[in-house]
Amino acid sequence: METNSHPEAAASNVKQGQYSPRKRKDTTPRVNPQLAVELVYQELKRVEVYTKRIEDATARKVQIDGKSLESAENRLKNVLADFERQGYRMKNGGYVDKRISFYSILCAVISLLFACFMCYLWTDAAKDRDNYKQYYEY
Repeated sequence: METNSHPEAAASNVKQGQYSPRKRKDTTPRVNPQLAVELVYQELKRVEVYTKRIEDATARKVQIDGKSLESAENRLKNVLADFERQGYRMKNGGYVDKRISFYSILCAVISLLFACFMCYLWTDAAKDRDNYKQYYEY
């Protein structure tokens, strides 16, 4: 009688040559529940710290942006107030810019001096012409 080297195959009701799935070994890792709880707790703490850092950075950014907007608003208010003051002065006829008035007076004085100098040169040239005519008319 033949001895079967695989006694399990002889005992099974599966015909030879037919596919039979193998029994799977239990490959799921053994997990220590206490360690798993500690790891999850540590991860939650890390996420909590990270979230807190993001919230703090966002709050600082909002505070900085608020200060910048407040500063820009104050500057615009100052510019508007200056325009209002200048408009009020111009409307009431009391608006004189000191620099413009100084430069306009300086230009007027220089123009007057230049005109006087040109008149002097013109009259001097006329005298020379008259003297030239007198000497050479004879």
